Amino acid sequence: MKASILVLLFYWVMSPDLVNNVSNTENKLEESYIKFNIRNLGLNVEGTFKSFKTTVEYNKSQPEKSSFSAEIQTNSIDTGINKRDSHLKKEEYFHVDKYPTIKFQSTKVTAVSESGLKVLGDLTIKGKTLPITLEVALSPAGSATQFAIKGELDRRDYEVGGSSWVMSDEVYLDLLIVK
Repeated sequence: MKASILVLLFYWVMSPDLVNNVSNTENKLEESYIKFNIRNLGLNVEGTFKSFKTTVEYNKSQPEKSSFSAEIQTNSIDTGINKRDSHLKKEEYFHVDKYPTIKFQSTKVTAVSESGLKVLGDLTIKGKTLPITLEVALSPAGSATQFAIKGELDRRDYEVGGSSWVMSDEVYLDLLIVK
């Protein structure tokens, strides 16, 4: 009986369909990134979060059973200008001492094409959780899979900065997760 269970477990783990369809491994940090873009003083300002953890469970044959989650360390923000980064870590923006993480958890995944998904989920910034829709494009990357994710949000909805004549309210998200 034990041998039968071990054989079944082996085939379940090694099943090509399962391996190809579901990915829940550590992201390849050297290839993955989380970027954002916002207009400030008429210029595009790009930044990244350097420290994050993602979980992707992708089921190719049943995409609706897929799930995505992320936890981003707010203290890892990097815009290339230390003074601006220090300012963004303060209470008015990310308040990193009180809110050390940004969290995302998918609530619904829908296939929009053979290599595209629409992911609805809850995004929590500064303790405020709101729904967000993300577009995901999948592509093979050698033995891995790339999940190119795009989305946008209004920073004021999360109380990140106040009303401003020089800074846009819209923030564009650009993530690449390689699993």
